[in-house]
Amino acid sequence: MNTLEKQNIGKNILCNWQTKVDLLEDLMKVSAVLIMKLHPHELEVFVGSKNEGNPYAIGDRGELNIGSYCDSVVASKAKVKIENAAIDVNWKDKLKYNNGMSCYLGQPIFYPNEDLFGTLCILNQECRVFDDLDQQLVDYFRQSIESDLIIES
Repeated sequence: MNTLEKQNIGKNILCNWQTKVDLLEDLMKVSAVLIMKLHPHELEVFVGSKNEGNPYAIGDRGELNIGSYCDSVVASKAKVKIENAAIDVNWKDKLKYNNGMSCYLGQPIFYPNEDLFGTLCILNQECRVFDDLDQQLVDYFRQSIESDLIIES
């Protein structure tokens, strides 16, 4: 089976991931925290924070290469940070593909064999500066999610 299509994430891991995204949202005070799952031609909201104001629902899917922030993480396989898309020449025309979220911090999540699982995304309605602590928190949670993928494989 192609790793990209591997959907066999156990219930315990999913519950653990839900706790992680909810905790990260609470610590960072943002509009949404998501774990996005990569499929051959689209991304799926695999786990999403359960806070009020999160416009993303588990199972929502979006095509790749339409201009979403997560597209750029998938394409580059690297961290993407956008503090105010509304004034960023590269992003201001793409707000409609991102539920109007003007602020984004995303990192790729990799399987143990280094194939891309998806992304960990932090989104906020208003612009904000992600300080070093914010970035360290996101990196720590991403590493923890990747460790869970090692356990599952």
